[in-house]
Amino acid sequence: MGNLTVRPYRPATDFRAILDCQCDLYELNFPRFVCTPDFVAEQAGRLRQVQRRPYEHQIFVLDDAGTLAGFVWVAIRMDLQGVFGSVDQVYLKPAYRGQGYGALLMEAVHRHLKTLGVAYVRLYVTESNRAAVNLYRRLGYETIRLEMERPL
Repeated sequence: MGNLTVRPYRPATDFRAILDCQCDLYELNFPRFVCTPDFVAEQAGRLRQVQRRPYEHQIFVLDDAGTLAGFVWVAIRMDLQGVFGSVDQVYLKPAYRGQGYGALLMEAVHRHLKTLGVAYVRLYVTESNRAAVNLYRRLGYETIRLEMERPL
């Protein structure tokens, strides 16, 4: 790995770069996904929440000399089992995939959640995204729920 660094999200410089990755991120994970202007607008609204709710949302950016190479978005959530961290998005630009940078981003998430006293982290991953599935397994993630689908 080169001189890339993981740093907190800076809305003034990172907002547009992260928004520009959203269609690729969803197309990679959802084969039938179609990117629309409404989808991009919805994602822009979600990104604005990060600024308004800094305890609830955190984004860590993989920075390559001032260029966004990837990012991870984590949120604090609560359900019947208590408070947990939710990895909502993990994205690396194609040139940075398969080089260990995903693990670097996930380590930032784990450190962040530990400092907040959060004991568990969850994420969803599409089964066909084998590289991501393998990364998460190497990092100690286990399957706890399956989502199944059947064409009609």
